[in-house]
Amino acid sequence: MRIGIIGGGLMGVALAYFLAKEGETVTVLEKGTELGGLNSEIQLEGDLSIPRYQHALLPTDDALRDLCNKLGLQDDLIFQKARAGFVHEGKIHPLSNIFDFLSFPVLSLWDRVRLGRIILQTRTQNSWKALDAVPAKEWLVRSGGAEAFDRIWRPLLEAKFDWVYENVSATYIWAWLNRMSSIRRGPQLEGSVGYLRRGHYSLIKALADGFRAAGGTIEYEARVREIEIDGGSARRVRTPSGMMEFDALIAAIDTPNFARLIPGADRNYLDQLAKMKYLGLICPVMVLDKPLTPYWTLNLTDPSFPFATIIEVPHPVKPELHTVYLPRYTAPDNDWMGVSDNDIRDAWISHLKMIFPEFHEESIQHFTVSRSRYVEPVHTVNTLQNFLEVATPYEGLFLANSGQVYPQLATSNAVIAHAGHVAQIVRDRKTVPDNIN
Repeated sequence: MRIGIIGGGLMGVALAYFLAKEGETVTVLEKGTELGGLNSEIQLEGDLSIPRYQHALLPTDDALRDLCNKLGLQDDLIFQKARAGFVHEGKIHPLSNIFDFLSFPVLSLWDRVRLGRIILQTRTQNSWKALDAVPAKEWLVRSGGAEAFDRIWRPLLEAKFDWVYENVSATYIWAWLNRMSSIRRGPQLEGSVGYLRRGHYSLIKALADGFRAAGGTIEYEARVREIEIDGGSARRVRTPSGMMEFDALIAAIDTPNFARLIPGADRNYLDQLAKMKYLGLICPVMVLDKPLTPYWTLNLTDPSFPFATIIEVPHPVKPELHTVYLPRYTAPDNDWMGVSDNDIRDAWISHLKMIFPEFHEESIQHFTVSRSRYVEPVHTVNTLQNFLEVATPYEGLFLANSGQVYPQLATSNAVIAHAGHVAQIVRDRKTVPDNIN
């Protein structure tokens, strides 16, 4: 079966790998000049490269670790202590183990007990569907109290969802707490977090090498302008170089861009697609000649800061360098998307100095800014009523993106697991015999 995959990000490339390994004839249509998308890398001066965005790997990310083993990347997995903390009212408070939790001054003892109860509840509650119709705020106030919500959860939600979080489902908190608490095990609740030595781009490259070795191809600068819907099927795409036809098409792209490619679709289906909202991401990254903090991640409880998190990892090739990510999630049309890199640098660094007055800009060896408009799906209450299936209403056309990993967070591990699931759905729905190409 000839399968066209629109999009060369992690979802698209993983799909191509899984399908090509099963003997399918796969072509990836990538609009740019390189694969990777959110998993690409930034080339700096002096042959130095860094991941465009930071992707953490947890010990429980079995799908990702199994894939790395199959691709021969197991020795590139690096784990470090997951030292974490909160920046509250300008002060850093560690929150890396049970002792930090018991002495965490931001919350009262009673609120700490209630927070611990919420964490235990999410770890043991498998019936997440009951939370689908419950707003996150309502659930958190009911479970943890108004003071804990105002001190911790409200600023975190405001920063994460660009101030608009009232309709976010409680399943987000359930998934987030489950993932974060899975880092910490043992009596002291200490944990570790991992990453690939050369970043996730090494995973993209290994997947691409794997499916090309199995007969797959990549068409670069193949910007799809339209998926042609003919009657009840959709197997042809229009590109600047002409029409391309396949036995099956998989759109491995975000939902808003997918909707734009199918103007001939039924209005009811387009309306359903329009309900899926996304967060954008602005992510400055610094390469420093000395560590900024001893923490892997610091979460800020002041939503007036232009960034909500500080993530720091040592550079795996040059250990004397340290890479610091300062991400800000935004609405796709947020004004920050149009701000110049220099103005973003000034704003981010001035606020960073409020936390670290001793920080000197001379330590910055490189500073770059990445932007993406559609990064993470936002699941509002009653998401299950509007859930987007892999199989579209049109024969031969499939949708595969991170919005479908619900209720899980849109992590690399979830994307890879979903790609395997989608590959099976596509193969199960074959309408063209294997000997016809």
